[in-house]
Amino acid sequence: MPDPRTSLNEILDELHEALEASDDLGEEVREQLRSAAREIQQTIGDDGSGAGAPQSLGDRLNDALESFEGKHPKLTGIVGRIADALSDMGI
Repeated sequence: MPDPRTSLNEILDELHEALEASDDLGEEVREQLRSAAREIQQTIGDDGSGAGAPQSLGDRLNDALESFEGKHPKLTGIVGRIADALSDMGI
């Protein structure tokens, strides 16, 4: 079974690439996603447990997701996979 942290880091890398490639994404949404990705990486990087993850992290991801899901289906899919991976890790 693959390490969930490794899988999550791979998905986060994919998110960064998609953010860079998306020319029509608003800067506010782009920064929300970058901020959430940084927070996720910090949380899973500390001890890997995610025990100190802020409750609002999932809420912020969902807010970002709602704001662009119709226009950016690829990013919507990536963010959904990140949320699933966090859930699998108990975060």
